[in-house]
Amino acid sequence: MFFQGNYQSEVLRRKKGFVVVMPDKVNKETAVLVLLHGVGSDELDWTLNTPLVRYANEYNTAFFCPAAENSFYTDHADGENYGQALGEEFLDVMAQRFALDFHRENVSIAGFSMGGYGAVLLGLRFANRYHRIGGFSPAFIFYKKDRADDLYRQVFSKGDTSSENDCLIRYKEVLLSGKPLPEIQLTCGTEDPLLAPTEEFIRAVGKLDPLAAIEWFTQPGFHDYGLWEQDLLRFLKTTRKNNG
Repeated sequence: MFFQGNYQSEVLRRKKGFVVVMPDKVNKETAVLVLLHGVGSDELDWTLNTPLVRYANEYNTAFFCPAAENSFYTDHADGENYGQALGEEFLDVMAQRFALDFHRENVSIAGFSMGGYGAVLLGLRFANRYHRIGGFSPAFIFYKKDRADDLYRQVFSKGDTSSENDCLIRYKEVLLSGKPLPEIQLTCGTEDPLLAPTEEFIRAVGKLDPLAAIEWFTQPGFHDYGLWEQDLLRFLKTTRKNNG
């Protein structure tokens, strides 16, 4: 089943679009997966590039795809708090509209590129809402930092490394709080320039937390849906396996 609609975001003070893809037969075992897009994409991107309707039925999973623009899923200094809007408010609105189990142990978040970074950032920031995180080719590297890029200045106006937008800082916050950490699955193509920053993040987390529940997969390829569809399938299969 495919749904496309919008909702009034109180955080962003305007209507925002979304896409939902659900199994034909929903039951108490149906998993919830918030699926994030990358730069230059929108809420339709996953459905246009992968057979989400088929996967919804095969894996008994409901996919929730919010429109994020080129926000990088961060809160901006001008009050455009995309992190809060997409990591928390969106989930609350969807829980009001759809009769599914939105308890933490049934909810995951994943995405590619900008959305891969966003999934890790939001999954850790709102660790009480998500039990699994999938970062596919995650954009941990702040690749436009030295280019005086307008988008970069906007989306990281509240800081980049060593700030609230640093996923390592977010991981440390949850670790020190003693609250449950989400399981994390990271993937990247071996020809992708994002490979090295992802490996660096994994090493840094390992120093903080030798028991970190991080799965790491690489495969030949660059930065496209040829990889991300495989990443999504792996994530769906392992989510079901880990949930018994």
